[in-house]
Amino acid sequence: MAWKIAAKNETEAEIILFDDIGKWWGGKSAKDFVKEIKDLGDITKINLRINSGGGDVFEAQAMYSYLRTHKAHKTVRIDGLAASAASFLAMAGDKIVMPSNALMMIHNPATIVWGEAEEMRKVAEFLDKVRDTIAAVYMAKTGLPEEKIKSMMDDETWMDADEALSLGFCDETDDAIEIAASARSLTDGDIAWRTAAGVAQFSRALGAKMPEAAKKVPLTLETAQNITKPKEEPILDIKNAADLEKEYPQIVKEVRDAADEAAYARGVEAERARLRALDGLAGPGRDAIIAKAKYEEPKDARDIAVELLQATNNAEALADRRLDAAATDAALQPSAALTSQEAIDAAAGRVADEINEMRGYKK
Repeated sequence: MAWKIAAKNETEAEIILFDDIGKWWGGKSAKDFVKEIKDLGDITKINLRINSGGGDVFEAQAMYSYLRTHKAHKTVRIDGLAASAASFLAMAGDKIVMPSNALMMIHNPATIVWGEAEEMRKVAEFLDKVRDTIAAVYMAKTGLPEEKIKSMMDDETWMDADEALSLGFCDETDDAIEIAASARSLTDGDIAWRTAAGVAQFSRALGAKMPEAAKKVPLTLETAQNITKPKEEPILDIKNAADLEKEYPQIVKEVRDAADEAAYARGVEAERARLRALDGLAGPGRDAIIAKAKYEEPKDARDIAVELLQATNNAEALADRRLDAAATDAALQPSAALTSQEAIDAAAGRVADEINEMRGYKK
C-alpha cells in the first residue's frame, strides 16, 4: 500500500504517505490517488503526512499537480523523510511543517536506458527537461534562483528542518519525532521513523547517504517483530524517450510545454537585454549603426564595438578638418579685417559652432 487516505470528518481528509511512490515500486498509481481524494467529496482541508524515500518522478508530478490545484487548504507534515520525488510532492502544501529531526533531500532525476549513442543523448536531453520542471516546483515554493536550485540538485542536498526553513523549503519547524532502529539495524543498517501516524523504514543504502547530523539523532532500539523488510525496488525499464511518452503521454506533454515556455521567456529577456545594451551606446553619429544592429542585421553591443569606434574617429576627424578650414579662411581675409577685434571674435565663434554641431551639442 503506497498511502492511506481517509476522511476525518465531512470537510477534512488525512493522507498518510509512508511508502515509495508509484506503481513501479509495487504501490498504487497517481490515478488511484486522485480517485480516492475525489471520492471523499467536497473537502476543504487536506493534511498530508509524508515519510518516504521517493519513487516515480512522473507519478509524484501528477500527484503534486492535482493537490496544488485542489481548492482545499493543504498542510504537509514531514514525519521523518521527504526525499527525491517525495520532496517535490511536499511542495504542494500551502503550509509545510518539519519536526526538528526530520530530513528533506533533493537531487536530479535518474533513469536506466539501453541503446546507441543517439538514444543516450535523447534520454539525457529529456532528463534535463524533467530536471527543469522539478526545479521550477522548488523555485515556486522557495523563491530561490534557478542557478541555486539546480546546484543543490546537482549536489544531492540533504536538509534538516532548520536548513529547510532557512532556504524556504518548509514554513515551520516542530518538536522532534521518535526515530527507532530495529535490532536488524546492527547488521543491515535499516532505520525506521516511528510517529503517531505509523512507522516507515529505510534501507542501509539510503541511510548511508544521510548527512552526519541525521546519524547523530538518538535512536531507540527495538525488536524487528513488527517491522517488515523493505521490498526490492524494481528497475524502470525505459529504453528511450518514446517509451516514456508511450507510458505517460500527458505528463511528457506537460514537461515539454513547460520547457518550451521557459525557453521562450529566456529568449524574450535576452532580446530585451540586447536592445537595452545597444540603447546605452547611443551618441552623435551612431544612430544608423545602432538601428541596423537592432533590426536589420541583429548584433549585440560587443559585435558593433569596432564600427562605433570608427564612427567616432571619423566624426572627430571631420570636425578637425572643418576647424582647419575655418582657420585658413580667417587667415586669407584682408589684413585690415584682422585689426578688428569684432572680426576675430566672429571667426572664432563660427569655428566653435562647427565643432559643437559635429559633436552633437546644440545652442
